[in-house]
Amino acid sequence: MAYEVRTRWDLARNVLRLYYTIPFVLASVTGAAFALTITDDWLLALLIPLDVFLLALFVNLSNDYFDHRSGADQKRFQTFDPAYEEELKQIFNDKYYWMGNTFDKGEITERQGKAILAVIAVAAALIALPIIYYGGWVVLVMGAVAFFLSYFYTAPPLNLGARGFGELDVFLSFALMSYFTFYVIVPELNWEMLIIAITVGIAVMLMRAVDQMSGYDAHKAAGEKDFSVRFGQEGSARITVWLLGVMYVLCGALVVLFGLHYLVLFLTLPVAVRMAKMFQAKGDKFRWVRPVPEMLKIATGHEILVVVAVAIGFAVEKYITG
Repeated sequence: MAYEVRTRWDLARNVLRLYYTIPFVLASVTGAAFALTITDDWLLALLIPLDVFLLALFVNLSNDYFDHRSGADQKRFQTFDPAYEEELKQIFNDKYYWMGNTFDKGEITERQGKAILAVIAVAAALIALPIIYYGGWVVLVMGAVAFFLSYFYTAPPLNLGARGFGELDVFLSFALMSYFTFYVIVPELNWEMLIIAITVGIAVMLMRAVDQMSGYDAHKAAGEKDFSVRFGQEGSARITVWLLGVMYVLCGALVVLFGLHYLVLFLTLPVAVRMAKMFQAKGDKFRWVRPVPEMLKIATGHEILVVVAVAIGFAVEKYITG
């Protein structure tokens, strides 16, 4: 019985790619956390990340569906040999190592996938109702933008990811996810929150970009024009390091403009330095694979540290300085 339950959990985890929802939810939490330093609207601060979680489930499964229809993921895994795959599993945590497209592997059929997507969409719509009620018409506009960016990331006829706009799509999605969560709760322009949102967008965009480098051959063979194909793996690595520098410059701006509590955002810097060195290890056959979990640590770590920094700043202002 325990084995059966575990098997069902593993199947659900693989189909829904639950661990891949973490960056989505954390992006929303950054906005909610900052909003709670201004207001005590806990209902929206809880409902919006929950709705984002459902949106992430929808995005992950719909992306798998359209990549299955296009054959992009299948071509990627056709290049793997069993020995190579075993070595990859040693590099990645089991929770995050992607075993392949759930449709390609026959874990679910296209019909079942469509049914699951419909259930997720209905659940997301129901949870969105009180958010719309409290947040007003702007929530509908934000929801429409979020749906467009997430659905057409892989869906035809746009398929933004394959046409070279995937990184821009991810940057906008996560930056807006962070800022709009705040804005729905506290409808005002806030420059501090805007800078935070931009750093979140950059971090998660680079997580996607680094992951694309490891699948360069498959994406090129499929005729896609993503970040790595457009600039090459070497060029993509240089741009990634440069954009990480931009992110840390913005973190420095937060320190200078808004307080020393944002110094905690630099705790991911050693990981970034380690990743940059991995890019330079030309003799390593996993040169383009090893940076993937490192960039995941940077992106999710940055989102968590934003929440920590915001909490520290709030505590200092309220309980120490009064």
